Amino acid sequence: MTPPLDLNFTGCRALVLHPAETVRAELIARLDALGVAATAEWPDSDAVAAADFVFVDVDMGHDDQLPWAPGTAPVPLVGLIRSESPGRIAWALGQNCDAFLSQTALALVFSTLVIARAKATERLHAIRREAELARRAGLRDVLVSAVIEIMAAEGVDVLGALKRLRALAMIERIPLEDAAAQYLGAAAPRRTGEGR
Repeated sequence: MTPPLDLNFTGCRALVLHPAETVRAELIARLDALGVAATAEWPDSDAVAAADFVFVDVDMGHDDQLPWAPGTAPVPLVGLIRSESPGRIAWALGQNCDAFLSQTALALVFSTLVIARAKATERLHAIRREAELARRAGLRDVLVSAVIEIMAAEGVDVLGALKRLRALAMIERIPLEDAAAQYLGAAAPRRTGEGR
């Protein structure tokens, strides 16, 4: 089932990285009408970290403008398209833009925000899921050690030891690997998203 779309942008902050004053002014006005506090700068800005959305000019944008590795934007990233040059579109795709907005159709900014937020949420969820799977895979040796220790301490077979760990995991509401670390008294690496 598809989660409901969040259509309220009131209180959000946007940064527009674009060289043309006319484009910046029009986009800021349209974002303001949607309740989005927008600022615009070129070529770069210290405000990137505080933005909820970043709009970047695809034609003149470059990796050094953005304080993250290409393709890893922590917020919805919107590419502003003007010339449709294949090389520049390739750069934007390498940045993993969540949505694109033609500079001739700035009136479509609302739907662009909706798409960008939905795609970024999906992208960031996938990144967190992959990190959590990698973290748990790194605890496989701890899981094996816990199973061996339970087998020796309680005189059960592998299935019995796993059943004991599963029960602990269910009671504590933690992954099996974390239950194994808890049983052994080992510190498990922090789960993705904890403390946020």
